[in-house]
Amino acid sequence: MKKLITLFLLITAIVGIIVYGFTTAPQKIKQVKLEISGGNGIWKPQISQQIFPLVKPGESVDPEELEYLKETINALPWVKSCEIALKNGTLIVRIVESNPSIGIFFAGNTYLIGDDGFVLDRKSGLYPINPLYYYKGKTSPFTMENGFIKLKNIIEMEISLVKERLKSLKIGELKPEITITDIGINLIFPETKTIVYLDNSGNSWNNFIKFDKLVNGLVSGIYDFRFSNLLIRGRSQCLNKKS
Repeated sequence: MKKLITLFLLITAIVGIIVYGFTTAPQKIKQVKLEISGGNGIWKPQISQQIFPLVKPGESVDPEELEYLKETINALPWVKSCEIALKNGTLIVRIVESNPSIGIFFAGNTYLIGDDGFVLDRKSGLYPINPLYYYKGKTSPFTMENGFIKLKNIIEMEISLVKERLKSLKIGELKPEITITDIGINLIFPETKTIVYLDNSGNSWNNFIKFDKLVNGLVSGIYDFRFSNLLIRGRSQCLNKKS
């Protein structure tokens, strides 16, 4: 009985070694198949340009190299997620595309930005994307990270704060044009012909929110909340509305 058990364990070990050797042995790539989903394939040229120099037919790759290739592809701005499989010599790369989440208008161009802050594309002039933020600063709102253009963290933070703070206003369906500057935020409401200047402090926004509640909605005028003394042009209209 003991001999049978020993023989069984030996056979199992040998089979395991053979399977391990087969699965970890380098395999030769005969062709590369790129499958893209999650979008309309608009980033396929950019993705292909980055991928195909990394893998060439005739090369042999092991599992560690395939994992490294997967991590490299997942780090591309246009890639939301990636899966890789090597079957019968065909390297199958399945990619879910990233979609633009916001647009940044800067220096005459619209930059399409993905969820991770990386620039996916640049369009000349104004490009229809929602939401769109305007940037007017002395320096570029972008930086370089891993060889790709990325929105600066401070600008991403400003945009997140603006989104949250606008929820506290009684603006209904009104959608302001939002301009980010070096010293704050400018809001333009075309429907009500209202312009609001704010700095980056919480007090500035709090004062604006309180004022919005006081006058029960925005009216035409220019409102500057960047300083301790509020400067209002068109205040008479506000007071007349409240009375």
